[in-house]
Amino acid sequence: MSRRYRDVMRDLVEGVAAGAYPEGSWLPPESELAVRFGCSRGVIREAIRGLDERGLIEVLHARGQRVRQREYWDLRDPDVLRACVERGPEPATLAQAIDARAAVECAAATRAQEHATDRDFSMLRSRIDDMERAAELAVDRSRDETDPFVLADAWFHHTLALLSDNAVLAKLVEPLQLVIAQVRHARAPERERSVISHHWRILEALSSREPDLAAEAISAYAERLTHWVAVPR
Repeated sequence: MSRRYRDVMRDLVEGVAAGAYPEGSWLPPESELAVRFGCSRGVIREAIRGLDERGLIEVLHARGQRVRQREYWDLRDPDVLRACVERGPEPATLAQAIDARAAVECAAATRAQEHATDRDFSMLRSRIDDMERAAELAVDRSRDETDPFVLADAWFHHTLALLSDNAVLAKLVEPLQLVIAQVRHARAPERERSVISHHWRILEALSSREPDLAAEAISAYAERLTHWVAVPR
């Protein structure tokens, strides 16, 4: 997958999410898009295929590409989810993603009392340690998914979902992890110490093997996180 193809596809995804290409409308012809993006028609075709695979458009032979209704968009895809969160018309999308993740994590907490080992809890602890180290970095840090705090945050939640001992369940929310962590980092960078405190509480509750305590800690963090990243309308 070439970087140019990904850049064009992401621009088109953002355009669809923002309404530049409204639901039910037709995308411009490939030749026009190639001129607009300064690339070959081959790159445009690959980008269009990416939109089709993500449910944003339907390709109609000899007619073109039509933008599909929002309910068909694959919000499990990080590019689509990120675009809908940042550019989409529905302000509740991010809150819904956070809530969906919390629901899976509460289920994981219930199952963890049977399946989780001390090594599992040690892995979660190491992720929080990574967050601590990242928060202490004096150098300027990026605001994207390469930031060490963002990566550690995402990996903590991916590991927590895996404690469900159900790989399918964990896979359902895997695409959410990096997007949620990145958006929190971009919108509320001053909350890192609070983020770390909440993660310690979640780990302590999990380690107690009391699923109700763990669910309470997970839900409390989801509520605070939703508040931190909310954008006034």
